[in-house]
Amino acid sequence: MSSGDRVTRFSYEESCKLLQSIGQADAGSDGEILPIPDHLPQYDDEEPGVSFFRTLVAEVELEHLTLPRTFFGRSEIGPISFRNTNLFESNLCWNDFIEVNFEEADLSGSDLRASNFNKVRFVKTKLRGADLRLASFESCDFTYADMHGAKLTREQGARLRLTDEQKKAIDWQENDGEAPPGG
Repeated sequence: MSSGDRVTRFSYEESCKLLQSIGQADAGSDGEILPIPDHLPQYDDEEPGVSFFRTLVAEVELEHLTLPRTFFGRSEIGPISFRNTNLFESNLCWNDFIEVNFEEADLSGSDLRASNFNKVRFVKTKLRGADLRLASFESCDFTYADMHGAKLTREQGARLRLTDEQKKAIDWQENDGEAPPGG
């Protein structure tokens, strides 16, 4: 699991089996592994892949997992750790994230719109190309977060503690845009 100082991630199959064993998500059953969707999952997908929908996900460590294109909808998430978890191109809209650790996680290309983030650690998190519009952030830590191409409004950015380098990397939006589907 460890390569020098770097911790590798579990495979997608191993990650699904872990979720199945602790009953924390719809990740397939009876040894069935759900396929990874070929697009960012939406609330009305017939086969959304791994999903957390209308549930409470708390007090577990879901660290070092590989769960790209995971769907989170209408859920309360936290306290929980997704440290070093690959959530590339996941849908995290319309949720409450409270005391969540995304340190060193990959949220590149993910949709985080219309969610509430309270005391969330985005330390060293990859947020490349992620859409953060319409989201609220209270007491969140973006230290060393990769914000290249992340979408934020200037109004949101004014309330966040970001470095000048992070601010230069953001894809600043003039307005919030449309609300994400599934609201």
